[in-house]
Formats: sequence, C-alpha cells, structure tokens
Amino acid sequence: MDFELSPKMLAILFIIAGIVVVFMLMGGSLTQLLSASIQETVRVQIKQGDTCVVEASDNVPRSIDNCPYQLGDNVTINYKQGIPAIESHRQ
Repeated sequence: MDFELSPKMLAILFIIAGIVVVFMLMGGSLTQLLSASIQETVRVQIKQGDTCVVEASDNVPRSIDNCPYQLGDNVTINYKQGIPAIESHRQ
C-alpha cells in the first residue's frame, strides 16, 4: 500500500503543527483556550484614566478598558484560567 500526502494535506499539517508550537512557546495549552469560563466577583484594585485593573483568584492581573467602575468597586468578571483577557464584566 503506497501512501502519499498531497501538497494540500501537507500544508494543513504544517499549519496545525505551527499552532501547537506557538501555544507551547506561550506556555499555554489548547485545553486552556477551550476550557469553560470562570465567573468571579473581584475588586477594582487600580484605576488609571479609563482603565481598571482587577485580579482574580488565579493571580493574573486583568485590565478593563473604558472602565465605568471606581477604585474599590466589586465587579463580576468572566475569564478563562491563566488567560489575561476578560470575556465580560458587570457590576
């Protein structure tokens, strides 16, 4: 049985391998990216201009641009473990 990869299949394999390498170099994993969101109530720790900084229980600082909250306000955020982006926030 003779098995030969077409150029299209070879390109797809290289793209997938490249994505895996990038995630490995960033210290993350695909499971983190695909994991369920966590919802947590946190306190606004820093407010500079219109940017607020909060820190969830995973000790990753996260920023909220165009922040309507004040220093010390409690805010409910949705995020993924270990990833600094906030998916959503509300007071």
